[in-house]
Amino acid sequence: MNQPVFIEQLTPDGEVLHRTKVTHLPARIGRAYDNEVILDDPHTAAHHAQVELNQLDELIISDLGSYNGLALGKNRERFFVVDGEHIYRLGHTHLRIRTADYPVAAEVTDSTNHHWEGWLPALTGLLLLLMTGLLSTWLADLNQGTLSKYLLELVSVFGFAIGWSGVWALFSRLFNGHARFGRHLFIVSAGLAFLELWEHGSGLLAYAMSWESLQTFSAHPMIFICAVVLYFHFITAGNKQPKRLQLVLAAIAILGSAIAMTKEYQASNHLAGELYMSNIYPPAVRISRDHSLDEFMNDMEALKEKVDNARKTDPKE
Repeated sequence: MNQPVFIEQLTPDGEVLHRTKVTHLPARIGRAYDNEVILDDPHTAAHHAQVELNQLDELIISDLGSYNGLALGKNRERFFVVDGEHIYRLGHTHLRIRTADYPVAAEVTDSTNHHWEGWLPALTGLLLLLMTGLLSTWLADLNQGTLSKYLLELVSVFGFAIGWSGVWALFSRLFNGHARFGRHLFIVSAGLAFLELWEHGSGLLAYAMSWESLQTFSAHPMIFICAVVLYFHFITAGNKQPKRLQLVLAAIAILGSAIAMTKEYQASNHLAGELYMSNIYPPAVRISRDHSLDEFMNDMEALKEKVDNARKTDPKE
């Protein structure tokens, strides 16, 4: 073997914990201090395994007669030919073995956006909160708005956003060493802005176009927005498995929607929520055609006839 071998200790998720360079083979692995790779795993033997070349000049890892053995996935064998890709399990330790000529993947584009940190995203987030709070208060209280209500709304929103961002900044600091408070503040501010836009935009469209579903199913898009906000918080905090995170958050969002519909069904025998609009919009934005009293009464008569026929068919109903 004319090139070094690297024995990597991995987490169960495949992240490298420690990498040992070995220049001479065979190299022993185990808990004893005369090994080339020393493991702090009580489930491994003093001399657990050995990396060496076989008669075909192939690099192999072989078991040295340990009790827990050597496994690749669910297969437990006395030895495996090393290919640089597979992860072997010794007790509770995960190992991967690569040579110096192992081809690495191409350089990944840095999407961390380091320039989008500090005061710039923080101030942008605060500006978003200011605009969102003022707009929300104005739309919710067109005729009776007072300065104290506006200030109370802004203080509440700012306090929540700063507290929420502080918790995530602490989480980021603990797990990746960078707080990134400004970016977390921008994320939660953008999330609150989208929630407000959805609430008022969907209400306005529901009123203008008579699209009742936008109000009766309004909780589900909000759950989706919250899941997206959590996704960006976790990514900023240093999560390195975005695909898995997307699947987990999607499952949680679907579960949340299912719980919301189940709650509505238990309350009213309908999956949709109550048709209720908390904001009052001016008649000028009404686009859908109004129905006359005669049309309403005709619909009521038709509904009454339908219900009466249903009762005759099944008196228990």
